[in-house]
Amino acid sequence: MESKNPVILAENLSKVYGSGNSKVVALDSVNLEIYDREIVAILGPSGSGKTTLLNLLAGLDIPTTGRIIIEEKEITKMSEEEKAKFRAKYMGFIFQFFNLIPVLTAVENVELPMLLNKTPITQARDRALELLNKMGIIHRKDAYPSQLSGGEQQRVAVARALSTNPKIIWADEPTGALDAKNGEQIKQLIIDLNREFGTIFVIVTHDHTVAQIAHRIFRMESGKIVEVINNREDK
Repeated sequence: MESKNPVILAENLSKVYGSGNSKVVALDSVNLEIYDREIVAILGPSGSGKTTLLNLLAGLDIPTTGRIIIEEKEITKMSEEEKAKFRAKYMGFIFQFFNLIPVLTAVENVELPMLLNKTPITQARDRALELLNKMGIIHRKDAYPSQLSGGEQQRVAVARALSTNPKIIWADEPTGALDAKNGEQIKQLIIDLNREFGTIFVIVTHDHTVAQIAHRIFRMESGKIVEVINNREDK
């Protein structure tokens, strides 16, 4: 690893919903460290707390206890506006069902985060076209999401996640809506992008084959990390 200090640090992280007899402990005193240039998988069955953990780490939800430090900044002390700006600068997101905006073309979907970050229009368009070319779908730049296959939509989503050069990409079941062939292509794409750009990928999955692309696997059960597996060493 290039850095001894974690890029992402979670300490005593818990999330409790409700109280009394209706109390649900979704996350229970989780501690983890994620380092530069890592692909990490958070692996577990439905209800194990893995998506709750991702939402907390990304600042999309507020923990009941604990703290989260990313790039030496404690996001658990930030206001919602500060967290939104921090996400825009440091983070990208890939979702199971792509979450593309249906009235925008592929290239417009990719350039949108850059425009929201006040990137000049021509610069945003050039960057979007560059990324679509890297994804192998430049020929589909003017297609709308409804005109794209699932694999093509996920490639657009990956390009969008990369558009602002984020340090971290959070991926929630990134192959879950894809067939086996497209799923394999997305997994290889993540490996290639991590090697080329050093982007940290944090992948939430219940699929052991997806977890196998990770350098480390955090296995979750009942809101706890029960095992950390060192998986591969090619960073």
